[in-house]
Order: sequence, then C-alpha cells, then structure tokens
Amino acid sequence: MEGGRRAPRLAVLAGLGLLHLAAYLIVTRATSVRPAAALWHFALPLDASIPHLPWTWPLYWIAYPFIAVGGGVALLRLDPDRFRRAAAAIAVMTVVGAAVQLALPARALWPAHPAPAQRMFHSSAIVLPYATLPSMHVAYTVLVAGLVRSVSRAAVVRSLTLVVPVLVALATLTLKEHVVLDAVTGALLGGLTLAWWARRPVP
Repeated sequence: MEGGRRAPRLAVLAGLGLLHLAAYLIVTRATSVRPAAALWHFALPLDASIPHLPWTWPLYWIAYPFIAVGGGVALLRLDPDRFRRAAAAIAVMTVVGAAVQLALPARALWPAHPAPAQRMFHSSAIVLPYATLPSMHVAYTVLVAGLVRSVSRAAVVRSLTLVVPVLVALATLTLKEHVVLDAVTGALLGGLTLAWWARRPVP
C-alpha cells in the first residue's frame, strides 16, 4: 500500500484504539461504584466444575498481540470499501459491548489464589472490578480471526485464526476472569459483527 493511503488508515486504527480505551474506562468507572446487590450472576453449574489453572495466564494475553498485530495488518491489507466497513464494524461492536456491560455488570468467580501476574493485573485502578458480559477479549479475537482469514491464504496463519480464539476463550474461563456465558456471548457478538462485515453490499 502506498504511503499516502496508509497514513489515513493508521489514523483510523489509532482512533479505534482510543475508542476502545475510552469505552473500557467508562465501564470501569461506572461499574466500580455499583453496589454488590446490583451485580448480575450469570454463572452456570458448568462454571463451578471448570478448574482454576493459573498457568493459562499467558494464553489469556495472546489476545492482545493477536488483535493489535494481526488485526492491524489485516485491516491495512483490505480494499478501501472493506476497510471502511471493517472500521465501522469494530466501532459499533465496541459501543454495543460497552452498553451491555454497563447495563449488566456481572460478578466474576475470582479464584482464591490467583496467579501472581493476575493478582498484579487486578490491583490496577484501571482494571474492571467485575467480569463483563460479553467478554470483549473473546469478541475482538473472533472478529480479528475472521479479518485475518480474509486476507491470508497461508496455512499457518489460517490455522492460528482457528486456534487462538479457542485458547483465549478457554483461558478466560480457567483463570476465572469470566464465566461460560460471558465467553459465549462474546463469541456471538464477534461472530455477528464479522458476518455483518463479510456480507456483500447491495449494488
């Protein structure tokens, strides 16, 4: 892509990153003042049977480079029309996810003995105090996996787009960052957003 076309796209990507950060901070501040009685309990019997595996913490963090690097490269390789629709899809998904999180602040099944990295993460003032429905970790990973598959034919890359969303979803559950319903609704949100983006526009 020529430099003249890349610069505006990089600005759009930066704007999407700022939108995500703003949405996250708004949800964090709003939910931090919610009384315990206002929290929703979405745990299923299956959640109690899922073991807590602190060593899966690195898998949880796979989402960040996958979304930032994989998603960024994929977006830069899209044609102008598909790029505009992808940017719009990401923005709408971010807003929808934040709106649901504000309406339905969820209680997480925090582990009694979290991994050291997990304990440091949750001690930060900017981290959500509760779990969220849907899991945006899962939603973004599913959406980016579809975008990457649309621009790459490399077998290794396409395999990663199938494996990474599953690993991230499992890690959110085994770390007790989320419950099953959070992961399922996150995958649904990401999948519906991807389907909207992939549809052929009416001529």
